[in-house]
Amino acid sequence: MTGITAEEFELLSFFEVEPSRADEDTPWPYNDLTYKVEVGPYLVVFGIAPSYLDVSVIISLNGAEIYNFSGLSLRDVRYHKSSDHETLEIVVSEKDSIWLRLRPSIMITQRSGEA
Repeated sequence: MTGITAEEFELLSFFEVEPSRADEDTPWPYNDLTYKVEVGPYLVVFGIAPSYLDVSVIISLNGAEIYNFSGLSLRDVRYHKSSDHETLEIVVSEKDSIWLRLRPSIMITQRSGEA
């Protein structure tokens, strides 16, 4: 598999902002993108290189960093939508995932090991 499962339009839907791009002339899957979104007192900075499966997530609360994740060559990033909310699943390995939700409130869930 090359690149992430999540599509560009799904990340736009999830973050509700246009990302900044490392290179304006490079197509989406080969670029380095950074989505910055404020949710109440939180600032979420999500970086992704879709083709390389590199992901970073930094969450700050009132200017203080409270969560920082950086992963290179991960397995996947998947977008999930239900009637209640949207989530991103960052698949770290076959048995490890991080789930990120922004609305109605910020939530990070990490699952490791057997399901």
